[in-house]
Amino acid sequence: MANPFNYLQFATGDQFYDRREVRKDLLSRFLSGQTNVVLYGPRRYGKSSLVAELVGDLEKAGIPCVTLDVVKVPSIDMFVSAYATKVYRRLAPVKFEFRKLGMFLKSLRPKMSLGPTGETGLSFEPSGATVGPEALTEVLDLPQKLLSGKGRAVVVFDEFQEVKDLLPNDGFERVMRSAIQSHRNVSYIFLGSRYHMLRRMFTDHNRPFYKSAVTILLGKPPVEESVRFVIDRFASAGKSIARDAAERLVGKIENIPYFIQQLGFETFRLADDAHRKSVSSADVDSAFANLSCFNRDQYEQLMLTLSVSQKKLLIALAHEQTDEFGDVYRRRYALGVSSTVNSAKSKLMEDGHIELSDGKYVVADPFFAQFLRT
Repeated sequence: MANPFNYLQFATGDQFYDRREVRKDLLSRFLSGQTNVVLYGPRRYGKSSLVAELVGDLEKAGIPCVTLDVVKVPSIDMFVSAYATKVYRRLAPVKFEFRKLGMFLKSLRPKMSLGPTGETGLSFEPSGATVGPEALTEVLDLPQKLLSGKGRAVVVFDEFQEVKDLLPNDGFERVMRSAIQSHRNVSYIFLGSRYHMLRRMFTDHNRPFYKSAVTILLGKPPVEESVRFVIDRFASAGKSIARDAAERLVGKIENIPYFIQQLGFETFRLADDAHRKSVSSADVDSAFANLSCFNRDQYEQLMLTLSVSQKKLLIALAHEQTDEFGDVYRRRYALGVSSTVNSAKSKLMEDGHIELSDGKYVVADPFFAQFLRT
């Protein structure tokens, strides 16, 4: 029987759950006219899966979408090449006159390629040694120019916070904000896993993107929705899981969507290998123990990159979540003075290792927390 859980790809279709209201709200916003949205939240909360479902909804409604993962284009020349290629391939009209590209993209040159089965492809590369603001503006304006005032499109930038490294001194943000604020036929979705950094880009009044998009925080789904999802997924594959076992599964990984999929996958695998039709809390515990061991090398390597104060803070939070780092808490775990703790906390939050959940600081990865406890 195929495993009904999926944690290696975006959770779509039957494997996508909850988020109905925010998905409906986002679809309404984009169908009603121009809008820009920044979707932020901790890692593994399902942002990318939500956007994948939304893109499917928009495409069905006749609105073409372009998606670019910024982390895969770590230089400005790679960005302009990849973005121009993706935009042209998705938005250029079928009878688009190739010669018009010279009017739109003076700083890039087209490059034809031949695929293994004889199909032709078109990509772009910088025509000069360096890519500056002028070339970047040309590329960023390409979606609006290709649409020529007809129809609409949505562009999705994943891991958008990484644009900070493409040009110095917020240069990329300034150029992009100046370009897209005049786009009447193109809407933008910005998301990323380093959500503290992403949130600052859009809420800090000193940053170019301040108040340029609707900001939506994606939190955890309701626990009951998660428990029902677990029960339904096991049932879809011909197995039953007791409600207390489903609640234990959701609780052990802090009701985080990605880890629900991962722990559900391992729990199903163990039960299926044993040819059992029913799944118990013991299966959940065994699966959790397996996954904690699988990631041990990764966590050991991570610990080698952290400072002593960061390690001590992580170990403290793995044992005891807290809403503040007062004198008693710091003494209990020998964390040192408050300034040291605050510095460690800021860096760990910036890198996504700890998060605020229900008003308390927690280790973001529940398997990492188990590693720290043992």
